[in-house]
Amino acid sequence: MYTWLIMVALYRGTSACMISPMIRILAVPLLCVLLISACNLSKTDPPSNAVSADSDSPPVTSADITASPAKAEQRPLPTALPAATQAPPNRCLSEAGRPTRRIRAAVDIDFENKSIQVSQRLEFFNRERTPIEEVILDVQTNQWADTFFLAELKVDGQEASYRLDRNRLEVDLAEPLRAGCWLEIALGFRLLPAAISDGLRSYRGFFGYSPRQLNLGHFLPTVAARLDGVWRIHEPVGIGEQIVYEVADWDVDITVSGASESLQVAAPGTVKRVDDGRWTVQLRESRDFALSLSEAFVVLEQELPNGVTLAVYAFADAVVNDRGLEMDGAAHVLQEAAKSLETFARLFGEYPWDRLVIVQGDFPDGMEFTGLVFVGSAWFYGFDGSPRNYLTLISVHEIAHQWWYARVGNDAALNPWLDEALATYSEYLFIEAHYPADKNWWWTFRVAAYFPRGLVDYPVYEFNTPREYINAIYLRGAQMLQNLRADIGDEAFFALLRAYYAAGDARIADPSLFWRQLAPEQQPLTEATRREFLSDPAVNAFVAPASQPEQAEPEGNSP
Repeated sequence: MYTWLIMVALYRGTSACMISPMIRILAVPLLCVLLISACNLSKTDPPSNAVSADSDSPPVTSADITASPAKAEQRPLPTALPAATQAPPNRCLSEAGRPTRRIRAAVDIDFENKSIQVSQRLEFFNRERTPIEEVILDVQTNQWADTFFLAELKVDGQEASYRLDRNRLEVDLAEPLRAGCWLEIALGFRLLPAAISDGLRSYRGFFGYSPRQLNLGHFLPTVAARLDGVWRIHEPVGIGEQIVYEVADWDVDITVSGASESLQVAAPGTVKRVDDGRWTVQLRESRDFALSLSEAFVVLEQELPNGVTLAVYAFADAVVNDRGLEMDGAAHVLQEAAKSLETFARLFGEYPWDRLVIVQGDFPDGMEFTGLVFVGSAWFYGFDGSPRNYLTLISVHEIAHQWWYARVGNDAALNPWLDEALATYSEYLFIEAHYPADKNWWWTFRVAAYFPRGLVDYPVYEFNTPREYINAIYLRGAQMLQNLRADIGDEAFFALLRAYYAAGDARIADPSLFWRQLAPEQQPLTEATRREFLSDPAVNAFVAPASQPEQAEPEGNSP
């Protein structure tokens, strides 16, 4: 993600572009410097000195990328949700199918003034065998000043004390949450997204607005991930991603004012238009929730043979006219997305939701969410009518994240290769399946031109520049997977991917879960590959069970 501006800035420092004749063939000159994978830069504003892969700039810190976060304000609850259930502070239920996290929100959007009022209720069920003393929420929008304004916070209907530090909201509990019990946290807050400009904030354009679009990604707080009895939440830094999300069930009511009748709301899941200016959205087992709104969207839809609906929300300028030849980027994305879903479902496992929404975004590169992905407008403008372009590859990459992130989660700060290397290599699998004559082109265009170096299993904190991070995690990661495939053969390799998908579905995976899919006889076959690409290549380092909380049985209805 977020590569476009950085790619342009890397022009002076990237000699590899100059030596690739294939790249010079592309219709758009800028694409000779746009060889970095989608989803490859920070999910926070990068520092101004991160412009060259070869620069001697100092390491990026959180101080480089953000001002002081917004402070909590005491304001009336902005809008109303259905009344909270009246029950004791600790609810201990015998609902076998109850989700660990359930989120309901009423979202009032002033489209004209780009202001959002939210009333939200989060239910959290303690499936561990021990009590939990406090609950931590992940509030991504509070990492920027003058953006998130908390008006009210209650636990089971009672005022509660809390500490808000950037994206970390620590909520004190009046008494520990017992095993097998659940609680409800109510929030009221206001959001003021920033305009998407040409500056550093553009990299966060999935939460921001342009003259024709309002994007709301990661805008609703969620209960942080909890692994091995510890809340897993990372402070944002300027290289890579730091998000760790568990799945939740989402029910969101949307009311929009200050917009014309042409307004379209792009949303994942089951979307129903209640009446003018009102929608309801249901999304099950999702790691996040995102919306995009515009009065200028042109919508293309297609129902696939398996019943999944594809929808592309683009703008009129997605159709490029080059010397009288009309090239429809939106139609191309719809076509390639259908191929991607079929291919990845066959190779990895079924796509589990009923819809997939692709949105043309007025910000660099792309961004994945559950059931919804953004593809930057620049890729539509650079579409040359062939599959040999970034419109194809970025779209496929973001769709692959529906498997490697949305379904099989991971800690993006500590183990970023588990989603980014797999999503990058999924591009190659797509090209191999549908454009086999372009396999060598993909390796040159996406990987070889950068002469990548680095170890694949490093956390984001080991890298000093975005270029180092991209080369190691994305590009060397794709090389590692290709070598692993050669080591054990196609049949065993794809069986490994399917087994990993099945084992990690709706969980947060760590590298041990991936490597444990190797059969004992495959371990010596892969030793050379593991030694080349990993900091710790020993298989016995991966035999510990993946970190997941032990589940407690409900205690019945007693308080």
